[in-house]
Amino acid sequence: MGRNKFQRPRFCFWLFVFITLLSCFIVMSIYISNTGKSYDRRIATTYTKTEMEMLMEHITRLYELKEKDIEKLIKCFGLVLKTIVKLNVSVSEDIDSLMVSFKTVDTVSPPMSHFDLFSFLPHLWSHEEFLRPFVLNSRGRNAVSIVFGIPTIRRKKQNYLIQTLISLVNNMNQTEQNDSLIVVMIAEVDLEYARNVSVEIKNRIPDAVGSGLVEVIVPNPGYYPDFSKLRITFGDSEDRVRWRSKQNLDFAFLMMYCQSKGSFYVQLEDDLIARPQYQALMKKTALQRIADGKQWFILDFGGLGFIGKMIKCSDLPWVIQFILMFYNDKPGDWLLDGMVETKVCHLEKSQDDCKKQKAAIWVRNSEAFFQHIGTWSSLDGKIQLDKAYNFNKTIKA
Repeated sequence: MGRNKFQRPRFCFWLFVFITLLSCFIVMSIYISNTGKSYDRRIATTYTKTEMEMLMEHITRLYELKEKDIEKLIKCFGLVLKTIVKLNVSVSEDIDSLMVSFKTVDTVSPPMSHFDLFSFLPHLWSHEEFLRPFVLNSRGRNAVSIVFGIPTIRRKKQNYLIQTLISLVNNMNQTEQNDSLIVVMIAEVDLEYARNVSVEIKNRIPDAVGSGLVEVIVPNPGYYPDFSKLRITFGDSEDRVRWRSKQNLDFAFLMMYCQSKGSFYVQLEDDLIARPQYQALMKKTALQRIADGKQWFILDFGGLGFIGKMIKCSDLPWVIQFILMFYNDKPGDWLLDGMVETKVCHLEKSQDDCKKQKAAIWVRNSEAFFQHIGTWSSLDGKIQLDKAYNFNKTIKA
């Protein structure tokens, strides 16, 4: 009796193989036949109508045959599924199972090999290799729940990167670490400096680098356009326009690299500290909204600037495209706000309605999971004193 249960799926498999081979044989026969007749233009002209009628009749019969075969295959696959159920292969319905299903079906997508950015960075038309980063430290980790992206550049006054990484790593338990990836992009064209920073990261948090939790990349210098040709906007100085335009391009490059590596992407900065269990709480919040059928575009766990903004990796291409379109015009956090406003705001309705619609897809968490600690900005001479007022005070430095 047990033997008969498995003979039927096997018969269905061979039936499927036979139908596939038969269809290929028929198509090849028609192709060869038509190719041979094409050499005699006079005969082809004489029998065109007859041949077309015969061909249409043949296609109709083939279509009817395929319909019946498909029905048989569906029944066969149904038997296979029933067999699997009888073998007690069950699917858990907890939140982690939802995570696996969500990653497989919706958000983990292949690298953006066909992503259109050449219109906005025309110098890359003949140099697509400039989109490939120099990878200084990586264990090839991917398919994680959350990818944290941290762009960093040289600071003249004080560097906070190591303190930031130590806080991020220390405030995750082992399970959270195994399900995360922290990508540090050293956005400098000075490769010697980048290598030195990479070595320092490896020396200060060797376990995190060795396990693949933290990896370090550097953009190809050819990725950046000629910054001397930027338009001056908002009456700002050339240095400020150059700084924020490059920062936008850094964001875009980092997002392109991270897009295929996980389900959710979180933008961070290199001068912050995190609260304990931030990864698990962010993941739980995102999955719960998905399970409840609530739409969202951004989950905001940071409050300030671009810190702590979670975006589904499947939505990153839209963000990247928008940033590249306007990288010369506004700071990145302003562009993100403008993109959300473009998505949901109605020109014929009030500003209050616009705010309501934006709040529906840009969901701000009641507690900030990250606190900005930097005083000296990466822009020379700029001092940044803003703090998240609702940050959790229980932290591990």
